[in-house]
Amino acid sequence: MNKKSFIVAALLGSVLILFLFIWNEQREQSRELLPPEEQTITIHGESLPTQPDVMLAIDPASQTVLSHLYEGLYRFGADGAIEPGLVEKLERSEDGTVYTFTLKESMTTEGNAVTAQTFVGHFRKLVDDETNSPFSFLLADVQSAKEIGLGQQEPDTLGVRAIDERTLEITLIRPMEGFEEVFAMPAFLPQPSVTSWDELETNGPFKFDRMDDTSISIHKNETYREVDNVTLETITIQSESNLTATSGMHPIPYDFDTSTIDEEVMNIKDVPRSGVFYLKPNVEKAPFNDVAFRKALALTLERTALEESLARAEQTTERLLVMDEEDSVAELEGDANQLFETVKKRLKTETIEIELLSFVDEEAREISTRLKENLEQLDGLTVTVVELPLGDKVRKEVSGNYSFSLSGWQPDYPMLSAYLTQFESDDVLNSSRYANESYDQLMDQARSTESLDERNIILRNAEAKLLEEAVVMPIYQAGRSYLVEKGYDQIGYPVIGPSYVLTFSKKIRKLS
Repeated sequence: MNKKSFIVAALLGSVLILFLFIWNEQREQSRELLPPEEQTITIHGESLPTQPDVMLAIDPASQTVLSHLYEGLYRFGADGAIEPGLVEKLERSEDGTVYTFTLKESMTTEGNAVTAQTFVGHFRKLVDDETNSPFSFLLADVQSAKEIGLGQQEPDTLGVRAIDERTLEITLIRPMEGFEEVFAMPAFLPQPSVTSWDELETNGPFKFDRMDDTSISIHKNETYREVDNVTLETITIQSESNLTATSGMHPIPYDFDTSTIDEEVMNIKDVPRSGVFYLKPNVEKAPFNDVAFRKALALTLERTALEESLARAEQTTERLLVMDEEDSVAELEGDANQLFETVKKRLKTETIEIELLSFVDEEAREISTRLKENLEQLDGLTVTVVELPLGDKVRKEVSGNYSFSLSGWQPDYPMLSAYLTQFESDDVLNSSRYANESYDQLMDQARSTESLDERNIILRNAEAKLLEEAVVMPIYQAGRSYLVEKGYDQIGYPVIGPSYVLTFSKKIRKLS
Protein backbone atom coordinates (compact mmCIF):
# COMPACT_ATOMS: atom_id res chain seq x y z
CA MET A 1 0.00 0.00 0.00
CA ASN A 2 1.44 3.42 -1.00
CA LYS A 3 1.38 6.44 1.27
CA LYS A 4 -1.65 8.05 -0.43
CA SER A 5 -3.70 4.84 -0.18
CA PHE A 6 -2.71 4.48 3.47
CA ILE A 7 -3.89 8.04 4.25
CA VAL A 8 -7.21 7.47 2.44
CA ALA A 9 -7.76 4.19 4.34
CA ALA A 10 -6.95 5.89 7.63
CA LEU A 11 -9.39 8.74 6.89
CA LEU A 12 -12.15 6.29 5.96
CA GLY A 13 -11.53 4.36 9.17
CA SER A 14 -11.74 7.56 11.21
CA VAL A 15 -14.98 8.57 9.50
CA LEU A 16 -16.48 5.14 10.20
CA ILE A 17 -15.50 5.31 13.87
CA LEU A 18 -16.97 8.81 14.14
CA PHE A 19 -20.19 7.63 12.45
CA LEU A 20 -20.54 4.70 14.84
CA PHE A 21 -19.90 6.97 17.82
CA ILE A 22 -22.55 9.49 16.70
CA TRP A 23 -25.00 6.67 15.89
CA ASN A 24 -24.54 5.12 19.32
CA GLU A 25 -24.99 8.51 21.02
CA GLN A 26 -28.20 9.13 19.08
CA ARG A 27 -29.40 5.65 19.93
CA GLU A 28 -28.82 6.21 23.64
CA GLN A 29 -30.51 9.61 23.50
CA SER A 30 -33.60 7.93 22.00
CA ARG A 31 -33.88 5.71 25.07
CA GLU A 32 -34.95 6.98 28.47
CA LEU A 33 -34.08 5.17 31.68
CA LEU A 34 -37.22 4.76 33.78
CA PRO A 35 -37.18 6.17 37.35
CA PRO A 36 -36.14 3.94 40.30
CA GLU A 37 -39.72 3.19 41.37
CA GLU A 38 -40.33 1.61 37.95
CA GLN A 39 -37.08 -0.37 37.90
CA THR A 40 -38.72 -3.68 38.86
CA ILE A 41 -39.26 -7.00 37.15
CA THR A 42 -41.57 -9.90 37.96
CA ILE A 43 -40.91 -13.39 36.68
CA HIS A 44 -44.28 -15.17 36.41
CA GLY A 45 -44.74 -18.92 36.50
CA GLU A 46 -41.22 -19.76 37.67
CA SER A 47 -40.33 -22.38 40.26
CA LEU A 48 -39.49 -20.95 43.68
CA PRO A 49 -36.09 -21.61 45.26
CA THR A 50 -36.01 -24.38 47.85
CA GLN A 51 -32.43 -24.53 49.16
CA PRO A 52 -30.63 -21.47 50.61
CA ASP A 53 -27.34 -23.35 51.10
CA VAL A 54 -25.11 -22.77 48.06
CA MET A 55 -23.28 -26.06 48.72
CA LEU A 56 -26.50 -28.09 48.55
CA ALA A 57 -28.62 -26.16 46.03
CA ILE A 58 -29.11 -28.38 42.98
CA ASP A 59 -32.34 -26.95 41.54
CA PRO A 60 -32.05 -24.14 38.93
CA ALA A 61 -34.46 -21.89 40.85
CA SER A 62 -32.27 -21.87 43.98
CA GLN A 63 -29.05 -21.51 41.99
CA THR A 64 -30.49 -18.56 40.07
CA VAL A 65 -31.61 -16.64 43.16
CA LEU A 66 -28.39 -17.38 45.06
CA SER A 67 -26.35 -16.10 42.09
CA HIS A 68 -28.07 -12.73 42.54
CA LEU A 69 -27.58 -12.65 46.31
CA TYR A 70 -23.85 -13.43 46.30
CA GLU A 71 -20.80 -12.62 44.22
CA GLY A 72 -17.90 -15.05 44.04
CA LEU A 73 -14.49 -15.13 42.41
CA TYR A 74 -16.16 -15.37 38.99
CA ARG A 75 -19.70 -14.59 37.87
CA PHE A 76 -22.07 -14.72 34.93
CA GLY A 77 -22.04 -11.31 33.23
CA ALA A 78 -24.60 -9.24 31.37
CA ASP A 79 -24.27 -11.45 28.28
CA GLY A 80 -24.42 -14.69 30.28
CA ALA A 81 -20.71 -15.43 29.78
CA ILE A 82 -18.32 -16.18 32.64
CA GLU A 83 -16.22 -13.19 33.73
CA PRO A 84 -14.16 -12.16 36.79
CA GLY A 85 -16.26 -11.20 39.81
CA LEU A 86 -14.19 -10.52 42.91
CA VAL A 87 -10.97 -11.42 41.07
CA GLU A 88 -8.94 -8.33 40.24
CA LYS A 89 -5.91 -10.25 38.95
CA LEU A 90 -4.99 -13.89 38.36
CA GLU A 91 -1.44 -15.21 38.18
CA ARG A 92 -0.35 -18.80 37.49
CA SER A 93 2.97 -20.30 38.47
CA GLU A 94 5.42 -21.39 35.79
CA ASP A 95 4.40 -25.04 36.19
CA GLY A 96 0.71 -24.05 36.04
CA THR A 97 -0.27 -25.65 39.36
CA VAL A 98 -0.47 -22.60 41.63
CA TYR A 99 -3.18 -19.99 41.09
CA THR A 100 -2.84 -16.68 42.91
CA PHE A 101 -5.93 -14.49 42.96
CA THR A 102 -5.82 -10.83 43.96
CA LEU A 103 -9.28 -9.93 45.23
CA LYS A 104 -11.39 -6.80 45.02
CA GLU A 105 -12.88 -5.39 48.19
CA SER A 106 -16.33 -6.69 49.07
CA MET A 107 -18.65 -6.25 52.07
CA THR A 108 -21.63 -8.28 53.21
CA THR A 109 -25.04 -6.90 54.12
CA GLU A 110 -23.90 -7.09 57.77
CA GLY A 111 -20.84 -4.96 57.06
CA ASN A 112 -18.32 -7.81 57.22
CA ALA A 113 -15.47 -7.99 54.71
CA VAL A 114 -15.28 -10.87 52.24
CA THR A 115 -11.61 -11.81 52.30
CA ALA A 116 -9.29 -14.52 51.03
CA GLN A 117 -9.87 -16.35 54.32
CA THR A 118 -13.61 -16.33 53.61
CA PHE A 119 -12.96 -18.43 50.51
CA VAL A 120 -10.48 -20.69 52.32
CA GLY A 121 -13.10 -21.53 54.93
CA HIS A 122 -15.77 -22.02 52.28
CA PHE A 123 -13.66 -24.36 50.12
CA ARG A 124 -12.63 -26.42 53.13
CA LYS A 125 -16.25 -26.87 54.13
CA LEU A 126 -17.22 -27.76 50.56
CA VAL A 127 -14.81 -30.75 50.40
CA ASP A 128 -15.49 -31.89 53.97
CA ASP A 129 -17.25 -35.27 53.82
CA GLU A 130 -19.55 -34.13 56.66
CA THR A 131 -20.96 -31.38 54.42
CA ASN A 132 -22.02 -34.01 51.90
CA SER A 133 -22.13 -31.49 49.07
CA PRO A 134 -22.90 -32.93 45.61
CA PHE A 135 -20.45 -30.34 44.25
CA SER A 136 -17.36 -31.29 46.26
CA PHE A 137 -15.99 -33.13 43.19
CA LEU A 138 -15.53 -29.75 41.48
CA LEU A 139 -12.43 -29.29 43.66
CA ALA A 140 -11.03 -32.75 42.88
CA ASP A 141 -8.02 -31.19 41.12
CA VAL A 142 -7.07 -29.16 44.21
CA GLN A 143 -4.31 -30.56 46.39
CA SER A 144 -5.63 -33.02 49.07
CA ALA A 145 -9.28 -32.60 48.04
CA LYS A 146 -9.82 -36.28 47.21
CA GLU A 147 -8.17 -37.46 50.41
CA ILE A 148 -10.32 -35.09 52.48
CA GLY A 149 -13.46 -36.31 50.75
CA LEU A 150 -12.53 -39.90 51.63
CA GLY A 151 -11.95 -38.92 55.27
CA GLN A 152 -8.23 -39.66 55.00
CA GLN A 153 -7.12 -36.08 55.72
CA GLU A 154 -8.51 -33.07 57.57
CA PRO A 155 -10.13 -30.17 55.65
CA ASP A 156 -7.38 -27.76 56.72
CA THR A 157 -4.90 -29.70 54.52
CA LEU A 158 -6.72 -28.56 51.35
CA GLY A 159 -4.45 -26.72 48.92
CA VAL A 160 -5.95 -23.29 49.53
CA ARG A 161 -4.53 -20.52 51.70
CA ALA A 162 -4.90 -16.83 52.38
CA ILE A 163 -1.60 -15.05 51.88
CA ASP A 164 -3.21 -11.87 53.14
CA GLU A 165 -6.75 -10.41 53.21
CA ARG A 166 -6.87 -9.86 49.46
CA THR A 167 -4.63 -12.65 48.16
CA LEU A 168 -5.91 -16.19 47.73
CA GLU A 169 -3.65 -19.05 46.65
CA ILE A 170 -4.91 -22.37 45.28
CA THR A 171 -2.60 -25.29 44.50
CA LEU A 172 -3.67 -27.98 42.03
CA ILE A 173 -2.35 -31.51 41.76
CA ARG A 174 -1.71 -30.93 38.05
CA PRO A 175 -1.69 -27.92 35.70
CA MET A 176 -5.17 -27.28 34.32
CA GLU A 177 -5.66 -24.29 32.03
CA GLY A 178 -9.18 -22.86 32.34
CA PHE A 179 -9.76 -24.42 35.76
CA GLU A 180 -10.72 -21.06 37.27
CA GLU A 181 -14.04 -20.93 35.39
CA VAL A 182 -15.58 -23.52 37.72
CA PHE A 183 -15.61 -20.80 40.39
CA ALA A 184 -18.54 -19.11 38.62
CA MET A 185 -20.78 -21.99 39.68
CA PRO A 186 -23.13 -21.26 42.62
CA ALA A 187 -21.45 -23.79 44.94
CA PHE A 188 -18.45 -21.42 45.24
CA LEU A 189 -20.38 -18.31 46.30
CA PRO A 190 -18.93 -16.96 49.59
CA GLN A 191 -21.65 -17.88 52.09
CA PRO A 192 -20.42 -17.40 55.68
CA SER A 193 -23.32 -19.31 57.26
CA VAL A 194 -26.80 -20.48 56.38
CA THR A 195 -29.98 -21.10 58.32
CA SER A 196 -32.95 -19.76 56.36
CA TRP A 197 -33.57 -17.42 53.42
CA ASP A 198 -34.46 -14.44 55.62
CA GLU A 199 -31.25 -14.73 57.66
CA LEU A 200 -28.74 -14.87 54.81
CA GLU A 201 -25.73 -12.56 55.03
CA THR A 202 -24.90 -11.77 51.42
CA ASN A 203 -22.45 -9.71 49.36
CA GLY A 204 -24.08 -9.70 45.92
CA PRO A 205 -26.04 -7.16 43.87
CA PHE A 206 -29.31 -8.03 45.63
CA LYS A 207 -30.43 -8.96 49.13
CA PHE A 208 -33.32 -11.02 50.42
CA ASP A 209 -36.59 -9.16 51.02
CA ARG A 210 -39.45 -11.60 51.60
CA MET A 211 -40.75 -15.05 50.73
CA ASP A 212 -44.12 -16.81 51.01
CA ASP A 213 -45.78 -19.87 49.51
CA THR A 214 -46.16 -18.33 46.05
CA SER A 215 -43.40 -15.72 45.66
CA ILE A 216 -39.99 -14.42 46.64
CA SER A 217 -38.67 -10.85 46.35
CA ILE A 218 -35.10 -9.59 46.43
CA HIS A 219 -34.02 -5.93 46.56
CA LYS A 220 -31.03 -3.98 45.34
CA ASN A 221 -28.17 -4.28 47.84
CA GLU A 222 -26.80 -0.81 48.61
CA THR A 223 -23.64 -2.31 50.13
CA TYR A 224 -22.71 -4.12 46.90
CA ARG A 225 -19.31 -3.04 45.60
CA GLU A 226 -20.72 -2.18 42.13
CA VAL A 227 -24.04 -0.82 43.32
CA ASP A 228 -23.80 2.08 40.83
CA ASN A 229 -24.00 -0.47 38.00
CA VAL A 230 -27.18 -2.07 39.36
CA THR A 231 -30.36 -0.41 38.09
CA LEU A 232 -33.16 -2.79 39.03
CA GLU A 233 -34.58 -2.08 42.48
CA THR A 234 -36.68 -5.23 42.92
CA ILE A 235 -36.87 -8.71 41.42
CA THR A 236 -39.98 -10.74 42.23
CA ILE A 237 -40.48 -14.39 41.31
CA GLN A 238 -44.04 -15.71 41.37
CA SER A 239 -44.87 -19.38 41.03
CA GLU A 240 -48.29 -18.66 39.54
CA SER A 241 -48.30 -18.37 35.77
CA ASN A 242 -50.01 -15.43 34.10
CA LEU A 243 -49.26 -15.61 30.39
CA THR A 244 -52.00 -13.10 29.61
CA ALA A 245 -50.06 -10.40 31.47
CA THR A 246 -48.11 -8.00 29.24
CA SER A 247 -45.44 -7.20 31.78
CA GLY A 248 -42.35 -8.80 33.26
CA MET A 249 -40.89 -12.10 32.19
CA HIS A 250 -42.57 -15.48 31.65
CA PRO A 251 -41.03 -18.94 31.06
CA ILE A 252 -43.05 -20.39 28.18
CA PRO A 253 -44.70 -23.77 28.94
CA TYR A 254 -44.22 -26.69 26.56
CA ASP A 255 -47.71 -26.54 25.03
CA PHE A 256 -48.19 -22.75 24.86
CA ASP A 257 -49.38 -21.25 21.57
CA THR A 258 -46.97 -18.37 20.91
CA SER A 259 -49.08 -17.08 18.02
CA THR A 260 -51.33 -15.45 20.64
CA ILE A 261 -48.52 -13.14 21.78
CA ASP A 262 -48.84 -9.39 21.25
CA GLU A 263 -45.47 -8.71 19.60
CA GLU A 264 -45.93 -4.98 20.08
CA VAL A 265 -45.32 -5.32 23.81
CA MET A 266 -43.61 -8.70 24.31
CA ASN A 267 -40.50 -10.36 22.90
CA ILE A 268 -39.88 -14.09 22.67
CA LYS A 269 -36.39 -15.15 23.74
CA ASP A 270 -35.21 -18.69 22.96
CA VAL A 271 -32.28 -19.78 25.13
CA PRO A 272 -30.08 -22.87 24.55
CA ARG A 273 -28.97 -24.67 27.71
CA SER A 274 -26.14 -27.08 28.41
CA GLY A 275 -28.41 -30.07 28.99
CA VAL A 276 -28.64 -32.88 26.45
CA PHE A 277 -31.21 -35.67 26.16
CA TYR A 278 -30.32 -39.02 24.66
CA LEU A 279 -31.09 -42.71 24.46
CA LYS A 280 -28.94 -44.60 26.94
CA PRO A 281 -28.57 -48.40 26.71
CA ASN A 282 -27.42 -50.59 29.58
CA VAL A 283 -24.54 -52.26 27.74
CA GLU A 284 -24.53 -55.21 30.17
CA LYS A 285 -28.07 -56.23 29.19
CA ALA A 286 -28.78 -58.29 26.07
CA PRO A 287 -29.22 -57.40 23.27
CA PHE A 288 -27.66 -54.01 24.14
CA ASN A 289 -24.37 -55.76 24.94
CA ASP A 290 -24.05 -56.22 21.16
CA VAL A 291 -22.50 -53.13 19.54
CA ALA A 292 -24.08 -54.05 16.19
CA PHE A 293 -27.55 -53.91 17.77
CA ARG A 294 -26.84 -50.55 19.37
CA LYS A 295 -25.49 -49.16 16.09
CA ALA A 296 -28.56 -50.38 14.22
CA LEU A 297 -30.74 -48.37 16.61
CA ALA A 298 -28.51 -45.30 16.39
CA LEU A 299 -28.44 -45.40 12.58
CA THR A 300 -32.24 -45.75 12.47
CA LEU A 301 -32.79 -42.58 14.49
CA GLU A 302 -34.47 -39.85 12.42
CA ARG A 303 -34.11 -36.77 14.58
CA THR A 304 -36.01 -34.54 12.18
CA ALA A 305 -39.10 -36.65 12.89
CA LEU A 306 -38.84 -35.57 16.54
CA GLU A 307 -38.66 -31.83 15.94
CA GLU A 308 -42.41 -31.29 16.18
CA SER A 309 -42.39 -32.88 19.64
CA LEU A 310 -39.73 -30.54 21.04
CA ALA A 311 -40.25 -27.25 22.83
CA ARG A 312 -39.40 -24.25 20.64
CA ALA A 313 -35.98 -23.57 22.26
CA GLU A 314 -34.89 -27.20 22.05
CA GLN A 315 -33.00 -28.45 19.02
CA THR A 316 -32.03 -31.87 17.74
CA THR A 317 -28.36 -32.79 17.95
CA GLU A 318 -26.05 -35.65 17.09
CA ARG A 319 -23.56 -34.41 19.69
CA LEU A 320 -23.16 -35.32 23.34
CA LEU A 321 -20.87 -32.31 23.83
CA VAL A 322 -23.57 -29.76 23.00
CA MET A 323 -21.52 -26.87 24.44
CA ASP A 324 -18.63 -27.60 22.07
CA GLU A 325 -18.17 -24.98 19.36
CA GLU A 326 -16.06 -27.29 17.18
CA ASP A 327 -17.39 -29.99 14.86
CA SER A 328 -17.73 -33.55 16.06
CA VAL A 329 -14.97 -36.00 15.08
CA ALA A 330 -17.42 -38.93 15.21
CA GLU A 331 -18.86 -40.63 12.15
CA LEU A 332 -21.28 -43.50 12.67
CA GLU A 333 -20.94 -45.91 9.75
CA GLY A 334 -22.96 -48.89 8.54
CA ASP A 335 -26.39 -49.87 7.31
CA ALA A 336 -29.02 -50.14 10.06
CA ASN A 337 -31.06 -52.89 8.40
CA GLN A 338 -28.05 -55.04 7.56
CA LEU A 339 -26.68 -54.72 11.10
CA PHE A 340 -30.07 -55.62 12.56
CA GLU A 341 -30.31 -58.70 10.33
CA THR A 342 -26.89 -59.93 11.50
CA VAL A 343 -28.02 -59.52 15.12
CA LYS A 344 -31.20 -61.54 14.50
CA LYS A 345 -29.18 -64.29 12.83
CA ARG A 346 -26.77 -64.46 15.78
CA LEU A 347 -29.68 -64.64 18.19
CA LYS A 348 -31.53 -67.09 15.91
CA THR A 349 -34.75 -65.10 16.05
CA GLU A 350 -36.96 -63.12 13.71
CA THR A 351 -38.23 -60.72 16.38
CA ILE A 352 -36.62 -58.70 19.15
CA GLU A 353 -38.58 -56.94 21.88
CA ILE A 354 -37.08 -54.11 23.93
CA GLU A 355 -38.37 -51.83 26.67
CA LEU A 356 -37.82 -48.05 26.58
CA LEU A 357 -37.87 -46.36 29.96
CA SER A 358 -39.35 -42.85 29.86
CA PHE A 359 -40.70 -40.05 32.07
CA VAL A 360 -44.26 -39.35 33.17
CA ASP A 361 -44.31 -36.09 31.26
CA GLU A 362 -46.27 -34.75 28.30
CA GLU A 363 -43.23 -33.85 26.21
CA ALA A 364 -41.44 -37.12 27.05
CA ARG A 365 -44.58 -39.02 26.03
CA GLU A 366 -44.63 -37.27 22.66
CA ILE A 367 -40.95 -37.96 22.08
CA SER A 368 -41.14 -41.58 23.25
CA THR A 369 -44.11 -42.26 20.95
CA ARG A 370 -42.20 -40.94 17.95
CA LEU A 371 -39.05 -42.82 18.96
CA LYS A 372 -41.05 -46.05 19.14
CA GLU A 373 -42.46 -45.47 15.64
CA ASN A 374 -39.01 -44.54 14.35
CA LEU A 375 -37.11 -47.52 15.81
CA GLU A 376 -39.79 -50.03 14.82
CA GLN A 377 -38.89 -49.37 11.20
CA LEU A 378 -36.35 -52.11 11.82
CA ASP A 379 -38.10 -55.26 10.62
CA GLY A 380 -38.93 -57.45 13.62
CA LEU A 381 -38.24 -54.88 16.37
CA THR A 382 -40.94 -54.14 18.96
CA VAL A 383 -40.50 -51.24 21.41
CA THR A 384 -42.59 -51.02 24.58
CA VAL A 385 -42.54 -47.65 26.33
CA VAL A 386 -42.68 -47.69 30.13
CA GLU A 387 -43.31 -44.35 31.87
CA LEU A 388 -42.16 -43.75 35.44
CA PRO A 389 -42.11 -40.69 37.75
CA LEU A 390 -38.69 -39.03 37.71
CA GLY A 391 -37.57 -40.34 41.13
CA ASP A 392 -38.54 -43.93 40.37
CA LYS A 393 -36.93 -43.72 36.93
CA VAL A 394 -33.62 -42.44 38.33
CA ARG A 395 -33.54 -45.14 41.02
CA LYS A 396 -34.15 -47.82 38.40
CA GLU A 397 -31.31 -46.52 36.23
CA VAL A 398 -28.85 -46.13 39.11
CA SER A 399 -29.52 -49.70 40.23
CA GLY A 400 -28.85 -50.92 36.69
CA ASN A 401 -32.31 -52.49 36.58
CA TYR A 402 -33.13 -51.26 33.08
CA SER A 403 -32.17 -51.97 29.46
CA PHE A 404 -32.84 -48.80 27.48
CA SER A 405 -33.76 -45.31 28.65
CA LEU A 406 -34.68 -41.87 27.41
CA SER A 407 -32.34 -39.97 29.68
CA GLY A 408 -30.67 -36.59 30.07
CA TRP A 409 -27.66 -34.84 31.55
CA GLN A 410 -27.15 -31.31 32.84
CA PRO A 411 -23.43 -30.55 33.47
CA ASP A 412 -22.33 -29.10 36.79
CA TYR A 413 -19.41 -27.07 35.44
CA PRO A 414 -18.40 -25.35 32.18
CA MET A 415 -15.97 -27.93 30.78
CA LEU A 416 -16.48 -30.57 28.09
CA SER A 417 -15.36 -33.28 30.52
CA ALA A 418 -18.60 -32.69 32.45
CA TYR A 419 -20.46 -34.68 29.79
CA LEU A 420 -18.06 -37.59 29.70
CA THR A 421 -16.97 -38.63 33.20
CA GLN A 422 -20.23 -40.55 33.80
CA PHE A 423 -19.10 -43.13 31.22
CA GLU A 424 -15.79 -43.96 32.92
CA SER A 425 -15.55 -47.50 34.26
CA ASP A 426 -15.26 -46.59 37.93
CA ASP A 427 -17.57 -43.56 37.99
CA VAL A 428 -20.42 -43.93 40.49
CA LEU A 429 -22.82 -42.34 37.96
CA ASN A 430 -22.02 -44.87 35.24
CA SER A 431 -25.51 -46.36 34.97
CA SER A 432 -24.75 -47.38 31.35
CA ARG A 433 -22.33 -49.96 32.81
CA TYR A 434 -19.90 -49.07 30.02
CA ALA A 435 -16.34 -50.21 30.73
CA ASN A 436 -13.67 -49.57 28.15
CA GLU A 437 -9.97 -49.31 28.92
CA SER A 438 -9.12 -47.09 25.94
CA TYR A 439 -11.94 -44.69 26.83
CA ASP A 440 -10.69 -44.48 30.42
CA GLN A 441 -7.18 -43.82 29.11
CA LEU A 442 -8.46 -40.92 26.99
CA MET A 443 -10.14 -39.39 30.03
CA ASP A 444 -6.98 -39.80 32.11
CA GLN A 445 -4.95 -38.25 29.29
CA ALA A 446 -7.32 -35.28 29.18
CA ARG A 447 -6.97 -34.77 32.93
CA SER A 448 -3.18 -34.67 32.63
CA THR A 449 -3.21 -32.21 29.69
CA GLU A 450 -2.63 -28.59 30.68
CA SER A 451 -3.61 -26.87 27.42
CA LEU A 452 -7.35 -26.32 27.19
CA ASP A 453 -7.35 -26.62 23.38
CA GLU A 454 -5.36 -29.86 23.43
CA ARG A 455 -7.51 -31.24 26.26
CA ASN A 456 -10.68 -30.55 24.30
CA ILE A 457 -9.30 -32.41 21.27
CA ILE A 458 -8.81 -35.47 23.46
CA LEU A 459 -12.31 -35.11 24.90
CA ARG A 460 -13.80 -34.93 21.39
CA ASN A 461 -12.06 -38.22 20.65
CA ALA A 462 -13.58 -39.67 23.82
CA GLU A 463 -17.01 -38.45 22.70
CA ALA A 464 -16.41 -40.02 19.27
CA LYS A 465 -15.73 -43.39 20.90
CA LEU A 466 -19.06 -43.27 22.74
CA LEU A 467 -20.96 -42.24 19.61
CA GLU A 468 -19.26 -44.74 17.29
CA GLU A 469 -20.03 -47.58 19.70
CA ALA A 470 -23.56 -46.21 20.23
CA VAL A 471 -23.05 -46.15 23.99
CA VAL A 472 -25.09 -42.96 23.91
CA MET A 473 -27.49 -41.77 21.19
CA PRO A 474 -28.01 -37.98 21.45
CA ILE A 475 -31.44 -36.63 20.51
CA TYR A 476 -31.77 -32.98 21.48
CA GLN A 477 -30.20 -30.09 23.35
CA ALA A 478 -32.22 -28.56 26.16
CA GLY A 479 -33.48 -25.00 25.96
CA ARG A 480 -35.91 -22.55 27.53
CA SER A 481 -38.11 -19.88 26.03
CA TYR A 482 -39.23 -16.67 27.71
CA LEU A 483 -41.75 -13.95 27.05
CA VAL A 484 -40.07 -10.68 28.01
CA GLU A 485 -41.74 -7.31 28.18
CA LYS A 486 -40.19 -4.89 25.71
CA GLY A 487 -38.07 -2.26 27.40
CA TYR A 488 -35.90 -4.56 29.52
CA ASP A 489 -32.25 -4.32 28.53
CA GLN A 490 -29.19 -6.50 29.30
CA ILE A 491 -30.80 -9.70 30.57
CA GLY A 492 -28.15 -12.40 30.49
CA TYR A 493 -28.97 -16.01 29.62
CA PRO A 494 -26.11 -18.36 30.58
CA VAL A 495 -25.86 -21.70 28.80
CA ILE A 496 -24.89 -23.28 32.12
CA GLY A 497 -25.54 -22.29 35.75
CA PRO A 498 -28.31 -19.82 36.67
CA SER A 499 -31.31 -19.64 34.35
CA TYR A 500 -30.90 -15.90 33.81
CA VAL A 501 -28.84 -12.97 35.07
CA LEU A 502 -30.59 -9.71 35.97
CA THR A 503 -27.68 -8.02 37.76
CA PHE A 504 -27.11 -5.42 35.06
CA SER A 505 -30.63 -5.29 33.64
CA LYS A 506 -32.53 -2.05 33.37
CA LYS A 507 -35.89 -0.89 32.16
CA ILE A 508 -35.92 1.76 29.46
CA ARG A 509 -38.51 3.62 27.43
CA LYS A 510 -38.00 4.36 23.76
CA LEU A 511 -38.56 8.01 22.94
CA SER A 512 -40.48 8.92 19.82
